[in-house]
Amino acid sequence: QPSTQRIYTDAEYLAAGATINEDVSRATTLFGVKQVPIALIEQMPGATFAFFSHTIKGQEASMPLLDACIRNGVRLIDYECIRAAGASSGQRLVGFGELAGKAGLINGMRGLGLRLAALGHETPLLGLLPAYQYGSYAEACAAIRVVGERIAAGGLPPSVS
Repeated sequence: QPSTQRIYTDAEYLAAGATINEDVSRATTLFGVKQVPIALIEQMPGATFAFFSHTIKGQEASMPLLDACIRNGVRLIDYECIRAAGASSGQRLVGFGELAGKAGLINGMRGLGLRLAALGHETPLLGLLPAYQYGSYAEACAAIRVVGERIAAGGLPPSVS
């Protein structure tokens, strides 16, 4: 979707080969940072949404969102629940703060690369590490830049473009 609130402008996304579309109803997976509107969840039954949902601790204000996810068969990936070794007592791998959205984006792009690979599609996204493995934000940006350059130069497989 178009946005004026991202680090990278819409023009930069377009130049790197991304498609920007206000209508996301055909998407099967959406990555975000903040909660998405319940109306969007209701328009996309069965989709996967990844964002900070604020539901894990039973926050009352977030329960209608959780109810909508359940009612619509939505797979909710709450960044608050992504923990080391997949254990509920493990260290959180995605935290709040300035870098939370950036880490979520890195991990989401890497996850997409892994998912596409599992479906038999090799993409440059496989070159990304989990966000926590980068020594600095600049290092992560450099890795994303390389991935973007590879996509710009060679595109994506026709089966996923």
